Amino acid sequence: MIRLERPEACTGCLICELACSFHHTRKYSRANSSIRVEKSIFYPTEGAKITIYETRKDAHPPCDSCENEESPLCVRLCPEDVFCLKGGE
Repeated sequence: MIRLERPEACTGCLICELACSFHHTRKYSRANSSIRVEKSIFYPTEGAKITIYETRKDAHPPCDSCENEESPLCVRLCPEDVFCLKGGE
């Protein structure tokens, strides 16, 4: 499972959301991502509010750590190294 390593480093680029939705649906749609990034002036010290869905919520599928992929796409593609695998895998 994925966990947040450095949420304060998030710039709100949304690469993780788009990559995650592509993993699940082969389409780029933030609504179909297991990750939700909310960048706001209200989170200046945290970087962003990041939610990783562990169970289905509306169109958001649960995170499966990108099974059948080489490694989780959010971990691999995040330019700020915000994510990592639980347990340091």
